[in-house]
Order: sequence, then structure tokens, then C-alpha cells
Amino acid sequence: MRYKDKHQLAAEWKTLIERTPGPLRQAVETLVEYHRDLFADRFYGIMLEDPHASLFLSNDQVQQRLNPSMRRWLSMMFAVDHTDFVALVEHQEIVGQVHARIDLPVNLVLNGARQLKQAFYEQINASFESPFSPGEASVYVSDHIDMAMEIMSHAYSVASDRNVRTEEAYKLFSLTQSIGDEHERQRSSLLSWENALMFAVAAQHGAGALPRLANSEFGLWYFHKACHAFEGAPEIATISWHIQQVDGEWLQALSSGDATQRLKALSDIRDAARTILMLLDDVLERASGLEAGRDSLTRLLNRKFLSVVLNREINIARHSEKCFALLMVDIDHFKSINDTHGHDAGDNVLQQVASILDRSTRGGDYVFRMGGEEFLIVLVDTDHDGSRLFAERLRQSVAKEPVLAAADTLLNVTISVGITLHDGHPDYQHSLQRADKALYQAKRSGRNRVVVH
Repeated sequence: MRYKDKHQLAAEWKTLIERTPGPLRQAVETLVEYHRDLFADRFYGIMLEDPHASLFLSNDQVQQRLNPSMRRWLSMMFAVDHTDFVALVEHQEIVGQVHARIDLPVNLVLNGARQLKQAFYEQINASFESPFSPGEASVYVSDHIDMAMEIMSHAYSVASDRNVRTEEAYKLFSLTQSIGDEHERQRSSLLSWENALMFAVAAQHGAGALPRLANSEFGLWYFHKACHAFEGAPEIATISWHIQQVDGEWLQALSSGDATQRLKALSDIRDAARTILMLLDDVLERASGLEAGRDSLTRLLNRKFLSVVLNREINIARHSEKCFALLMVDIDHFKSINDTHGHDAGDNVLQQVASILDRSTRGGDYVFRMGGEEFLIVLVDTDHDGSRLFAERLRQSVAKEPVLAAADTLLNVTISVGITLHDGHPDYQHSLQRADKALYQAKRSGRNRVVVH
């Protein structure tokens, strides 16, 4: 069932608030402003007691922002005068997306919300000053927090599902850097199954001993990887149907006492294998979900798998002594190259700079084209000095290598680099923003230089 859109949710929240008398809302707002430090401490105290949550929340940067963020959230939630309910909904969605991005379990957030409501009830019963009863105030608070949790949880679920799909697609992508190699590997697997089946038939094995296509090497690859990576492609449903027919009907027919039926089943199976190979050719040629992870111009990684890579590096850093750095790289004065020499020349410059970045990195590093003339390098297993030294060498490599912009045009190109070292923060967006700020500072201070955040 389709979930409500933000405008429906905003209308529902507005109705929920407006059915509560204004004086009661004002009394709750006063209570919140007086006790919000206590409420924030209670919420995060519960969260930090959980060993899993403490992995995400014990970082100093997070700690410095937790209570102020929670206090602002409480003030916003229980303000008497709400003028933009869509913005209120959108804020809860952002919170849910951040929780999903850092993989904070939703049950911990819900437990924190339950404890927060309990803290509210205690203060309402102890010091609530209003002509309305504590019960009415408690219902208002509970409904309000439940509405926020519903929106957060849905946003968390959507973002988490997207993260899982991207993670699985990346696993396949990382194992299949060459579409041609993957094509030949799966063609060979399918033919191996067919040969094994022919041998079993010749040896007069019973139906139960015949090799099932779904259990073959090809079948395992297809159902566990290809179906997910190519979800939505029309060929997938057809291939699945053929596999079901082979395993569910035609293999059984090979045990028939009727020779005509056995020959027809063999013919159907061979036709199915040929059809599957043809459809596989089509789907791998388009390579949706695999080549979609690469920038078509530079052949570097694009943003599709950025979240997967950064979350994985954060997880590695969390469980080891290793650290990683982000280097945001920008080609200096790129717009003037396009304006002076044309966009084809600009594309040539992008390709050649991308090549320098790619060959300058190690096998465990990642190079992304972020868009336009901006690139991101994830430099693994490094430190402050190592990342800065690498960036300086990279800057010098680009500066000293003339770039062939056109058949008769060589250009001297420079880059600006902003660096940040992962500081333990669980949200990769935090590190991206720091690297962006460092790059901005490098460009403002004259370009063709390295700045460390």
C-alpha cells in the first residue's frame, strides 16, 4: 500500500494539533522550555546505554551536537504556533534518513521515544499547571511524538531499503568490473549445466537425480545477483519463467515412459537454454545496475555507490586502527577551457585528468567523478601527513603534464584539492561537507594548492 505523501501527513498533523485547545498547547510548550535539558539528557542517556548505539553516538563531534539538536527538536515540535506543517514533516523525514545513513537501529530510536514520553508524563504529573488535566496533556504529547516517530520510521525504512539495494548492486558491480568477462563466465556456467544434464539423462538417472537449473552455478548467480541487479528489466521475468519450466515440468518429463515426450522435453530444454543465453546477452549488453556505477565519460566511479563505499570505510575505521581521508579535487578555471576551446576540448581535459587521478591511486583507493569538473578520492589506510603528501604529489603530477585538449592544442592544467581525515563521525555527509569546505578554501586562496580541513 502506498504511504501518505508529505502534504497528507501535514494535513493530518495539523488536524491533530488543532483539536487540542490552545491553552493546553501553551502549557505544554512552557513545560518543554523549562525541562528540555532534562528530556534531552533522558533520551540520549537511554541511547548511550545500548552498546550498539554507543558505536554511533560516542563520537565527540556527535556528543557536542546531540543535546542541542534534541533541544531544538523539542522546541520545534511543541511550539504553539505552527505555520508550515510540510516543513515539520520534512524535518522528521530528514532525521529518519540520517538514522538510516548511519545504520542506527530504528528500535533504539523508538525505545528512546518511549522513554522520552515517560519523562514527559512524570513532569506533567509532578508540575503541570493548567486548567486541563494531566491526562489530556499526556495524550497530546503522546500523539505528537507518535506522529513524528511514524514519519521518521517510514523515512528510515525507505532509505534503509535503498541502501540495501545499492549495497547489493555494488557487491555485484565490484565483482564484475568487466561485462565481457561476466558474460562469458555465465554462458560457460549455463552450458556446463546443460552438459551435466545430458550426461545424467544418458546415464538414465531418475528425475530426482537430474541437476536442477536453479541450483546450478548459473542459477545461483542469476537468482542471488542478477535478479536484484537487473530488477525491472523485461528479460528477467522471461528468464525466470524458463527456469521454472525447466525445473518444474520438463525435467519431470524426462522420466516419462513415453519416448516422444522425453524427446520433446529435451528439445524444450535446449530451446530454453538458447533463449536464456539470448536474453542474457541483451541484459548484460545494457548492463543496467553494473555499468551504471561508472561515469560514461571518464570511466571513473560515479555517485551511485558513494554511500556504500563511504559507509563501508567508516565501518572498517570503527572496528580497526585504520583511517581514511577524503580528497575533493577540482580542475581550476575549467569554465574558461570550455568557453575558449569548446566542450570537446573540455571533455578531453576531464578524461586525461581522470586518468592521472586513477593511475596515481592504489588498488584499495576509490576515485569518483562527482559531476562537472569535480572529483572525489577516498584514500584508505592513511593519516594526516600521508594524505597531504599524496595530495601534493597529485597536484604536481597534474601541473607538470600538458593535456592534449585538441589535435593541435596542449594546455597546462592545475587542480585545487581539499582534504579531510575521517574523524569518527558516523555520517559520511559530515566528512563530505568538511572536504567541500577545504576545497572552497583552496579555490578562494588562489587555486593550484592543497588545503587540509
